[in-house]
Amino acid sequence: MTVAIRYQTRNGNTEAFAKEISAVAGVPAEDVKTPVDEADILFFGGGTYFMRPDKSASAFMEGLDPAKIKHIAFFTTSGGPEAVTDKALTKIADEKGIPVIGHFHQVMGGKGMKILGSSGGVLKDNQVQLVKEFAEKMLKA
Repeated sequence: MTVAIRYQTRNGNTEAFAKEISAVAGVPAEDVKTPVDEADILFFGGGTYFMRPDKSASAFMEGLDPAKIKHIAFFTTSGGPEAVTDKALTKIADEKGIPVIGHFHQVMGGKGMKILGSSGGVLKDNQVQLVKEFAEKMLKA
């Protein structure tokens, strides 16, 4: 089974989750600038900014070749309770005909937002455990 991990991050939170998935899957987590040649499972993550995904995350999804990606598992972050990025990225996957096999979302409460003066990319122990369990479940799907 081929596995790829791609992510978009501004503040380091989504990257931190990608690295935890990488540790479980045994493949490198790479940013959206790195194309995916093919994957049985693509773990893809991005953050929510002003109620929408980052443009680079949407562009990455739009550029995916559905003939090369069999399944996607999303992991997303936000500052509030909304999961709009997950929904927006899922819509693109659906339109392309790429089955989404799982969703993982974490509310970071503004952690890492420079305007709030906090640093991102440091996960709590329970967040690490949750994302590892998500990765393990997706790899068994």
